[in-house]
Amino acid sequence: MILTIDIGNTSTHFGIFKGEKLLKEWRIATERLSSYKDIRYLKASYKDIKKVVVSSVVPQANRTIRKWFPKAIFIDHKNIGIKIKLKNPSEIGADRLVDALAAYSLYKGACIVVDFGTATTFDVISAKGEYLGGAIAPGILLAREALNARTAKLPLIEIKKPRQVIGRDTVEAMRSGLVYGYAAMVEGMIRRIKDELTPYPPLLIREGEKKGVSCKVIATGGLAELICKYTKVVDRIDTKLTLKGLNYVGRTK
Repeated sequence: MILTIDIGNTSTHFGIFKGEKLLKEWRIATERLSSYKDIRYLKASYKDIKKVVVSSVVPQANRTIRKWFPKAIFIDHKNIGIKIKLKNPSEIGADRLVDALAAYSLYKGACIVVDFGTATTFDVISAKGEYLGGAIAPGILLAREALNARTAKLPLIEIKKPRQVIGRDTVEAMRSGLVYGYAAMVEGMIRRIKDELTPYPPLLIREGEKKGVSCKVIATGGLAELICKYTKVVDRIDTKLTLKGLNYVGRTK
């Protein structure tokens, strides 16, 4: 068995795999990680855990994981196993690299990963499995909290399906802006990314193929299912993509 741990700024996502099968998954707030008491139950209940693989964007949380699992594998740009076409690979978050690896290993071709996390990120992988770079925007929850914190009258709303694009009150107007606004941003960013890739066929066509492979768009993250209902540019929603990538690393290293 492999225990996968994805430590994000807001929440930490755990998963237990047997082979390629995800047996169990759960989340806790990252701020609770240092006092997480259920880890004893976890270690006692799953004695067959052979590897622990971690992606983390919260350095201070790493000490806690190392205390629990001294032999845990922490993913970074040096051990991820994909070529990173950037000037400074160390700047890229481990979660983004794991998403890139997972998307390429699962979908076998050029792809774009959209991750709806604390930040909304776009990561681009070539037909050869190279990490080309991407884009970062504020996440939806972050935008919601900023609207509430930095204005006098805007409430902290629940993010859910808007009644219509034209909100008839403040709450509905905010829901429209956040849900439809982010869906529109995804559409615009995907179009622009594909426009940049199109003049360079080797990025989209795998060696030995006569025709191009369509660049798949995979969405992940907690709000992916809500936002992607309102756009047709996303080919697949996979909210377990990061865990699958961590498990892939555990099975192949």
